[in-house]
Amino acid sequence: MKQIQRTLILFLIFYLWLIPMTAAASSDKNIVRIGSDVMIEADQRVHSVVAIGGQITVSGTVEKSVLGVGGSVVLTKTAVVKGNVVSLGGVIVMARDADVQGDLTEINSNNLYETLTTALSSEWEGWSWLFAVISLSIFLVIMVLALLIAALLPKPVRIVSEAISENTFKVILCGILGLVMIAPLAVLLAISVVGIALIPLEVIFVVCSVLFGFIAVGRFVGAKLLRLVKRSEPGIVQETLWGLIILWLVGWIPYVGWMVKAIALVIGLGATLVSRFGTHRGWACIPPE
Repeated sequence: MKQIQRTLILFLIFYLWLIPMTAAASSDKNIVRIGSDVMIEADQRVHSVVAIGGQITVSGTVEKSVLGVGGSVVLTKTAVVKGNVVSLGGVIVMARDADVQGDLTEINSNNLYETLTTALSSEWEGWSWLFAVISLSIFLVIMVLALLIAALLPKPVRIVSEAISENTFKVILCGILGLVMIAPLAVLLAISVVGIALIPLEVIFVVCSVLFGFIAVGRFVGAKLLRLVKRSEPGIVQETLWGLIILWLVGWIPYVGWMVKAIALVIGLGATLVSRFGTHRGWACIPPE
């Protein structure tokens, strides 16, 4: 698992090197080559080596790491690598007297399945940092979008939230029904040529419904929370902010968090459909205002 994480880090380093590639390629410390082999002589000392589509042969000293993409890495008996050696799509050939102070990572067609299986099974927790970053990034994007919607469309968000509190059973039932009908509706649309063109519209409608509903659920939770701590007239933007933060934090609770988020999505979808995106109060069975 540590080897895989180091591989991702090396990929990041490689990406950062691509930006100033001209300067890096001309430096005697960092070597970056694309489509050609790299040879580090016995009396040569470099910082790091990256090669794409070429073989790396090390006979000298590499202070950091060696990364070969689409090529093999050959370490002769005089080679000294103080960091990691990674070969993606190739093999690592190492002489008996070669000195590698880091880890050897070799990923190719022979061990790719084993690598992925290991990453997604027994050592799953090693990837938690990556999923935490992804989750935080998605949360920040949703948060910014939610605050904009709450500020620009406060009345629809408030109406959808009211639907949740005033007719919870109908909202949940409508949310489950809407979720179940997504796939059959897509199949029906796919039968005709005209319907196929409408499938992207269905996807957009579902995404917007779920997102708008989740924002309304966040506002609902935030309003309850701020009312509990006796905050007077906090405003819909502040309610939405605190509600989404609570939902995101609860989502990290083991075994329970994902269920809470799923329920919130279903309730939000149902409330959006019942209230027609916050334009109708038909859930209460009273004439629209």
